[in-house]
Amino acid sequence: MPQCRFVQLDVFTDNAFAGNPLAVFPEAAGLSDEVMMKIAREMNLSETVFVLESEKNEVLRHLRIFTPTREIPFAGHPVVGTWNALAREGVVPLPEGGNGWQRIQHEVGIGVLPVDIEFKDGQPLQVVMTQGQFQILDEVDDGHDQAEIARALGLAREDLDESLPIQVITTGLSCMAVPIRSLADLRSCRVNAALLAEIYTRRGATGCHAFTRETIEIGAARAHARFFAPADNIAEDPATGSACGALGGYLVHHGALSLEPEDGRYKFVIEQGDFIHRPSRINLNVKGAAQAVEEVKVGGPSVLVAKGEVVF
Repeated sequence: MPQCRFVQLDVFTDNAFAGNPLAVFPEAAGLSDEVMMKIAREMNLSETVFVLESEKNEVLRHLRIFTPTREIPFAGHPVVGTWNALAREGVVPLPEGGNGWQRIQHEVGIGVLPVDIEFKDGQPLQVVMTQGQFQILDEVDDGHDQAEIARALGLAREDLDESLPIQVITTGLSCMAVPIRSLADLRSCRVNAALLAEIYTRRGATGCHAFTRETIEIGAARAHARFFAPADNIAEDPATGSACGALGGYLVHHGALSLEPEDGRYKFVIEQGDFIHRPSRINLNVKGAAQAVEEVKVGGPSVLVAKGEVVF
């Protein structure tokens, strides 16, 4: 009877049972596409990752990422969590003395990208991924369409932050960024799943990333976000690295941060997950300036919470 080993981590958190859960199959060679899809559906997490050897030179591993409904080319918390898991298993060469940073190259659906892993005493502290180029794919500038989006979120149009645009943005996986006026309004979202899914998929997005620049914590936090992807059977994602990376680029692009750059880089935190009892903190590092975003990095820690085997 075939079986395949997996580990499960909580990503973008230092604490078990917070952050975003992720299942990783570190040795997935030999699994068919059909079996991967069935396993991802069985795990029933927002994403499940299958790790394969890469055929490309100097690429350490090839990651295939599945939601419960389909394979996707790129995502944030799967990359951060998978490389935390692989670093624990000795796949990543340690820096000298077991402390400091190590850079590797990995392959995902959008191509080969670098990943930086920080170690302390031979164990991974955090994983930082470089994402794809920030792009704006579409903008919702019609008042009736804006009101429809607000209604799909269970809000009034007056609850939108009209100082920023509703846009479909990406650093590898598209999302619809919807600025909300206040943290209280964001908290009170009551999603009409069918309507919201129809709206964002029509615009070419894979989910809706509603956010406000009000935050729960003071300090490094510059936005609080909620990610809804009902078309992928994800009612609400606790921490969405791809969407937060795109949102980080969006905030810098629009000059919407009350923050001074350090050596041309904006370093800040996006909060997510608190309203569904999975608090997550996503670290952003965005190089560039308003109207000129050059590079987006997203990072954070992960916690190992479970090990096991799938038997099929």
